[in-house]
Amino acid sequence: MPPSRSGSALEPDLTEAIDREKTRTVRRALLALALPACLALAGCMGGGSSAMSALAIDDMTTAAITPLSAESEILSDETVIRDLVGSLSEDELVVSQPWSNSLTGSAGVVSNFTTLSDGARTCRLFQTTRHSFDGVALFNGRVCRRPDGGWDMVSLDRANG
Repeated sequence: MPPSRSGSALEPDLTEAIDREKTRTVRRALLALALPACLALAGCMGGGSSAMSALAIDDMTTAAITPLSAESEILSDETVIRDLVGSLSEDELVVSQPWSNSLTGSAGVVSNFTTLSDGARTCRLFQTTRHSFDGVALFNGRVCRRPDGGWDMVSLDRANG
């Protein structure tokens, strides 16, 4: 070891002391950063027995809104169609009329209206298309006027063919 400025061979060089202190500071900083990172990573893996458990499907229900069943969609569409056909004037029955149901996303066109008397009540026969996510279908329907002036859907059946 070269002699220091004071001439003693046992005295450490000032630059060596500074280098050692810097090394200690860097080691402490790395340890201070590494320890929390290791603890955080250990907490992430503590939920399951393996990494594959993190990929499993969680079957917990996360929404309280239940989707409409196919039957309730048809009933909702029937209500929209019934209300449209019942609200048309005699003049409006000569042209096709579009309908849509914002609740189900279905839409269609009502056409081929025929008005007839069924005993004491008036009925309207019609055809309608129904465009929905499961395809396009043609239906034959019948609505009849109630004594109170409202309309009832008597039938709405898928057309054959």
